[in-house]
Amino acid sequence: MAAFFFITIPFLIINCILSFMGMEILFPAVNAAMLAIIVVSVIITCKICKKRIIFDKKIIVYGAVFAVISGIAAFQFYDRNTKVLSYEYGVETIKDEVRLYDYHPFYENSLLKKLNEPAAISFTENYPKLDGATAAYPVYAAMVQELYKGLNGNTVNEYIACSNTAFGYDRLIDGEIDIFFGAQPSRQQVGTATEAGVEFVLTPVAKEAFVFFVHKDNPVSSLTLEQIQNIYAKKIINWHNLGGKAEKIVPFQRPENSGSQTIMLARVMGDKPLPPPLWEEYGTGMGETISRVAQYRNYSSAIGYSFRYFATGMSPSENIKLIAINGIEPSVENIINGSYPFTIDVYAVTAGSKNENTEKLILWILSEQGQGFVEECGYVRLNP
Repeated sequence: MAAFFFITIPFLIINCILSFMGMEILFPAVNAAMLAIIVVSVIITCKICKKRIIFDKKIIVYGAVFAVISGIAAFQFYDRNTKVLSYEYGVETIKDEVRLYDYHPFYENSLLKKLNEPAAISFTENYPKLDGATAAYPVYAAMVQELYKGLNGNTVNEYIACSNTAFGYDRLIDGEIDIFFGAQPSRQQVGTATEAGVEFVLTPVAKEAFVFFVHKDNPVSSLTLEQIQNIYAKKIINWHNLGGKAEKIVPFQRPENSGSQTIMLARVMGDKPLPPPLWEEYGTGMGETISRVAQYRNYSSAIGYSFRYFATGMSPSENIKLIAINGIEPSVENIINGSYPFTIDVYAVTAGSKNENTEKLILWILSEQGQGFVEECGYVRLNP
């Protein structure tokens, strides 16, 4: 009996490790079932053969340790998955995506803004191909609708897409598009471009705010940069330490190379390390990739981040509130005067486009008419 237990130790160790990791695969369950069957079989066999079962102290200690570890692993699995990942009808889920159909050029009942005067330029051929971040789509899609002549809701699909930041930069590097609209590229994306012999040219076309938000019932309304860094570094883990309720902070992150995650690393964390994100952002099985769309569950203890226009204009929720940074609200006025700490540029990014109309489009965006239209679409113009 003792020999059997020690033979199974390597398998039980693997079992515990996988349980701590929250892997929803069959191996741990199958292994546990086999162990139970073998133990029961040994006991029955000994009873039938009238053999006495002797449990020495090593087996008892081993069993006790394994029971404790298994209990901790089970709690971890429950805490990460059942409580966080289960569908709860009373908890609003906020995704970093919207119905892009509502902002598609030339579609009836589109939510896109329109120019209140004739456009200074227009294109009837050699249309620049555009892609970008979700939060920027209503802006560059509206430009396409106003400036690209001779197209309709179907034919325009060849020239505009919204593949999100990670895929959009990949397409720019591969030469599939002429302009990417959104936040600055990540270090990894710059490295990929360099390896491909491509150089990004970043032209600021608008101002935006990188914002943090919490549940509306959270009494905390303002945080300092250091407090946010400490929250995401897991140095501050309870809202009570920040003047809030005695609740464990649930800091949500975004997938790697997304626009918001890039800004989080570059502008907020700086040179400070950012621990791995919540289990919710990972796949549930071995080898599964990181989820491309993280979900912010609107718990009273949660905190997440996004861009002002997306959070307030494209995907508003009455159950969240934006957090002031150092007492400064992410208002349009504070973005214009630069007092809000996380004011950022929105870029038109090119990578050696050979389309002569690419530069013309960017110059129009920077013109007085173009900047006025950027403002009409919900972003903040470069020069007030």
